[in-house]
Amino acid sequence: MKTQLFMLTVVILFNPLFAKENMVDSAKFLDLKKMNKVLQDPVLTIKGAIEKPESYILKLEARSPQGSQNITAFLDKKTSELYIGSAYDKEGHAIEFPKDPKIIKDGVAFTYGNGKEEIYLITDPECPYCSKFEEEAKGRLNDYTVHVILFPLSFHKKSPAMIEWIMMGKDDTEKKIRFEDVMLKDSTKYTELIKDVKKPFVHSPEVQVYKKRSEAAAREVNMRGTPALYDANFNPISQDQVLKGLQK
Repeated sequence: MKTQLFMLTVVILFNPLFAKENMVDSAKFLDLKKMNKVLQDPVLTIKGAIEKPESYILKLEARSPQGSQNITAFLDKKTSELYIGSAYDKEGHAIEFPKDPKIIKDGVAFTYGNGKEEIYLITDPECPYCSKFEEEAKGRLNDYTVHVILFPLSFHKKSPAMIEWIMMGKDDTEKKIRFEDVMLKDSTKYTELIKDVKKPFVHSPEVQVYKKRSEAAAREVNMRGTPALYDANFNPISQDQVLKGLQK
């Protein structure tokens, strides 16, 4: 990033209902960018803003060669000072920009189960830790409705072809079967789709669109690695919580 970002922790009073407060129209984002030079860095994009009495809470997308991530920032109205990092209310709860449910749900590749508890799983078919979770979770997720988001990590070269093959399933049921064939049965049928092992895999137009949606979903929940699990409100949860039952 051209301009150095100082990762600061700020403590401000916070109303838990701030998500319902004044959302700033995107037409005003340019004015917000002019308030601080850091916001004018081309690697940063303002994706959302909430107006508070003395500040703006910003949702920023930060791009890098390794990918993009969302970060929360706080822009002081009076001084134009920008704070990027973590903030907490007086009760010690983290202040974060509200997640957009539509972005996350658009990243779902398929859904299975009909349990009362909804969970979201971000997984990479080539990830050994993801396969291990699938082995441990088999037959133990009956209490859930599981929404699966397929996300290929950049260093897993087979994963794109695996995802392409899974997404060729005609419906959620067939996609889940293909998913389990790869994750649990070491199926290599996806290799039939690889035309040149020396070149990056090229997705079909449909899966290329899906890939962008899954990347956006992973960015929206601030995913840090796979497998990643989230509850119905998109809060991160552990594998132990899921395997032992969320309510428990």
